Amino acid sequence: MTGLVACDAGRIPEGEGGDSLAQVEAALDGGSVELRSNVLKGTVRLTNQNPEVLAVLAADPWVHDAGTVTATSTAPGGFIATVSPTERISPLEYRFEMLVEAGAGGDAGVVYAVAATRGGYAHPGLSGVRVRPPEVQPEPTNVTVQSCMGLVQFRFGTDDTCQTRVPLAALNIRNFSFHGSGPYTAYVNGGTSQATTLTYTLTTPTGTVSRTLPVQVGAACDEVIRTCIPVAPPEPPAVGSLTGPFEVHGEPTSSSMRVLIQGNNGRSQVLHGPWRPVSTPETWWKLSGLPVDAYVMDAFAYLRWGRAFTEAYSRLEPFTVVAEQTTPVTKQVEGVSRHALDMHPAYFYGAVRLADPFIPAHPGAWSTLQALFFEADVDPNGDGVPDAMSIGARGTNLVAETAGAGSFASTRTAFPGTFDAARGELASTYEHVLPGPYDVTYRWFQGAMYLRFWSEPAGITPFTTRPGLYDPERYRYGSLALRTLPASGYTADLGPGQRFRIDHEYCFNEVQLQYTSAQGRFFNPTVEVSGQFTGKDWRGQPAAYVANGLFHGTPAAVNIPNPATYADIQGQVSLALPQGGFTLRPGASMVSDSGTVNTATFAPLGVTLGCGQRLKLVPPLAVSLGGAPGCATSASGTVSGQVRSLPAQVDRVWYRLNGGPEVTLCTNCGTDPHFSFQVPLQTCDNAIQVFAFSEGMNEPATAIEQRVWDDPSDGPSCGAGSCVNRPPVARCRSVTVPAGGACSGCGSVDDGSYDPDTGDTVSCVQTPGCPYPLGSHKATLTCTDSSGLSASCEARVTVRDETPPSVVCGTVPELECGGGGSTASFTATATDNCGAVTTACTPASGGLFPPGTTSATCTATDGAGLRSQCTVPVTVRDTQPPTLVCPAPVIVERTGPEGATVVPGTATASDTCAPPQVSGPAAGVYPAGTTTVTYTATDSGGNQAQCLSTIHVTDPELGSPPNVTMCNLPRYTREMNLMACGWTTPVPGNAPIASAFFRVDAGVPIPVTPDLSGGFVITFLNLEEGTHVVELTAIDTRGAILRREMTVTVDLTPPALTLLSPLPGEVLTSPVVAVRSSVQDASPTTVVTQWVESSQVQSGTGTVTHTVDLVNWGQIPLLVRATDAAGNTTQLLTQVFVGTAPPALRASAPVP
Repeated sequence: MTGLVACDAGRIPEGEGGDSLAQVEAALDGGSVELRSNVLKGTVRLTNQNPEVLAVLAADPWVHDAGTVTATSTAPGGFIATVSPTERISPLEYRFEMLVEAGAGGDAGVVYAVAATRGGYAHPGLSGVRVRPPEVQPEPTNVTVQSCMGLVQFRFGTDDTCQTRVPLAALNIRNFSFHGSGPYTAYVNGGTSQATTLTYTLTTPTGTVSRTLPVQVGAACDEVIRTCIPVAPPEPPAVGSLTGPFEVHGEPTSSSMRVLIQGNNGRSQVLHGPWRPVSTPETWWKLSGLPVDAYVMDAFAYLRWGRAFTEAYSRLEPFTVVAEQTTPVTKQVEGVSRHALDMHPAYFYGAVRLADPFIPAHPGAWSTLQALFFEADVDPNGDGVPDAMSIGARGTNLVAETAGAGSFASTRTAFPGTFDAARGELASTYEHVLPGPYDVTYRWFQGAMYLRFWSEPAGITPFTTRPGLYDPERYRYGSLALRTLPASGYTADLGPGQRFRIDHEYCFNEVQLQYTSAQGRFFNPTVEVSGQFTGKDWRGQPAAYVANGLFHGTPAAVNIPNPATYADIQGQVSLALPQGGFTLRPGASMVSDSGTVNTATFAPLGVTLGCGQRLKLVPPLAVSLGGAPGCATSASGTVSGQVRSLPAQVDRVWYRLNGGPEVTLCTNCGTDPHFSFQVPLQTCDNAIQVFAFSEGMNEPATAIEQRVWDDPSDGPSCGAGSCVNRPPVARCRSVTVPAGGACSGCGSVDDGSYDPDTGDTVSCVQTPGCPYPLGSHKATLTCTDSSGLSASCEARVTVRDETPPSVVCGTVPELECGGGGSTASFTATATDNCGAVTTACTPASGGLFPPGTTSATCTATDGAGLRSQCTVPVTVRDTQPPTLVCPAPVIVERTGPEGATVVPGTATASDTCAPPQVSGPAAGVYPAGTTTVTYTATDSGGNQAQCLSTIHVTDPELGSPPNVTMCNLPRYTREMNLMACGWTTPVPGNAPIASAFFRVDAGVPIPVTPDLSGGFVITFLNLEEGTHVVELTAIDTRGAILRREMTVTVDLTPPALTLLSPLPGEVLTSPVVAVRSSVQDASPTTVVTQWVESSQVQSGTGTVTHTVDLVNWGQIPLLVRATDAAGNTTQLLTQVFVGTAPPALRASAPVP
């Protein structure tokens, strides 16, 4: 315990203190803020006359909601009033009336700039509008704001006529509002033009497609500009999916998780139940059917319960969807692929202390801190999850965010505890979970602690109240944001598991402003607050912070119909502010005598506050005291401060001690006077109240300060806690420490424990002591000072395995490529200090590795998810040259004097590793004669093979071609491998032979080389069954050519032979018989009967009759045989009977 709170613990105020409380509260009831307003009214008008423009205005969405009028002061600055139309005259015109600040500039009044809108159209502003106080200017200030607009209309169609309309999924015109859809109409100030961009979105079966184009938006007064934009049908985009795990390690999920992509192709998935870890891909989130593009994805998670409930949000940097794939959202970090939403959080933590030492010294007094509102407290079903999970919308919370490029994260949480009136403080601790995408180090900053105040009953619905439902003296509604200074005090670079302490400890004062209005009435008065503090705080500790907020007062009509019916000419705003200097800017919803309602701000006030003070502010004076409450060091004390009064003169300043007589400090004190005086102090409580007064004030301005004197010579005299000796302050923080070699660790939870008394020493003991095994363990820190007083706190020591496993990769010898690569096998051996470890290699061992050097990465993962890697270089080389077969020579006739255009043939190449690259001659004009061309094949290893071919450009008109003679070839043959030969010789004295070759059926040339003696050539031809033309060609180096050819038929089919008579089984009466047979074949065929008679059927098909003498009687064999020109033979052998009593005869089958 420190300061005054320790002195006051458990003490009942003495009689004079009770009187002092009554005086303090009476003083608070006396202050006021006078709202010095006057009426500003007028007309807002469009001067358009074009009937087409008037028709559009009469039918647009804003015809019944004309717009707003805003008056912003320019001399003096800082005042704003806003009002909606009071009377709508026509679609072109409305009237307004509002109450605005009129007295801040004295009799000269306040000068305003007036701006007016009609829906999405803004009239040009009107400047130099002066409003004086009512006593100087009894009549309202009347103005007219008018202008003429132009219309710009956009249509979208299938062509540049826009006759056929194309529907849009969405449209955006930067800097312009528009309405309608056929056409889309924007309003512009007549005579102005602006270059901007237009983005339209179209729908396809697989998603939307957006296009952006530059446009000029401008028109003259009453002009209508029409623009047709032709729209080509978009191609439906290819689609893919995104997926991934979702887990905040070490934290329970209290409700749900959500992943979200916003926009025209938006997707969303809500996940209930447990986390979706990396180890179970079947449970991962998945967003399907996303058109190929780069997307920004949002993720939400809700952690913990009660006041520790945490709302966590992450925005991932753009990630590209791959067509027809489900892609995990990952990023390479230090050579390891990390999932975006697999997160080990960092933490902010610290103490929360919100003190108001006035309260324990004055039982029954009220502090705004008693009206702190927490969204987590609205939990009717008791499940620990607030009904409104957006806890920052209206509840007290701490917010943290990341800074810098890339992914973004923010979280909100609150803290436990309530304001203890007996101790005069809310004392608590908090822990702020900070999960960051991809588990990288982020620069986290705790933006502020947001205090939210609401004194009335609350549910999940918006706050609601009205006069008659609340106690005006205890009504509190508002918010205050507090942030420590400098930035290093609330900013830290934190990686997974790291922690950073930020304390929030403030001493508060109560300030009350009484509002009165001589012109019109008001409701829902407000005061906007901004200020800061730098110096030693009420505890004597260095402190620096900034504060800003907004508070509301009475008459309060919050979220109810017809709030203006509760307006009054008097009200008040009560608020709590910490130690520091502040500017207070009053405002209110004003109701004029005609019933018009507008919002307005009024002249600001400045105030300096200490700790535990009670101030009433009575314009134009504000009393500020420079001290802070605490334990006095002697029986008398110095009180100092200042009365802020400009431009007024202060007539008198005085004080009262403990409700005693008035003691005048000065009269005719001037402007902004300072004061300082000594006062004797009674034992324990002392209330010092300073007053300031100027002529014309209904009540003096006051400020109250509290001092405690507890004489150390006679021991503690002011209750159980005293100013003589205070117990130590035990401060704990949870720590995370790495596990050592034995998988255990040691960490201290002491977070700067100290003793507030000068000269005391303090020692702290932590139980249980070190070491701690793996996991999270509760530890109690007990601190004892040299006087024997002690205090304790609790925190957790978390021992985490932060040592990655050790992994060693094997080696692979150099491999020869074959079949596109080579199979490689290798191993990785891993160990870990905390147990089992798994290894996985990519690409895997046993797989096919391509040519070149591929690094296989082996990752070892321990039970904590820590990873180490090693690499195995696998080198596959191709050392064997490719195989290359050149195309046949190309033979073409000359087509012009330069030769002929030739497309060379294609060489065929193969390789044991991978298909090689083949280069060869280019297509183009080749000269008459023979050109030798080269083909080269190069494989992936750089090995090469070459071959040669020729291009012959012949000239049939050249005389004396080479001599060509062919050896005779059989016209018919059964041979399929046939020898072909001949002679090719040049004409004596002419060019030599460049090429000689055989061709079959004008097919691929078969080169032959003439011998040197006589030009003899020979080769063997592989022929299929059928008729073929065999050609021998010779070309000399000039391009002269001569061909000889012969026809040869390969016949493998024997003749078809049929015996027509005598028939099998026929009885002959005479040995002399006419044998008739038919034959069918493709070549000339010879038919022989009974070995002696022979005839040739030249065409190969016909009928033959032979008369033969069978000689004998009885059963006689009969033979008929047919042989074609190729030598194929078919014969029939049967038997006939010559005589009168034949036996059963059997015909035999044909014999080949």
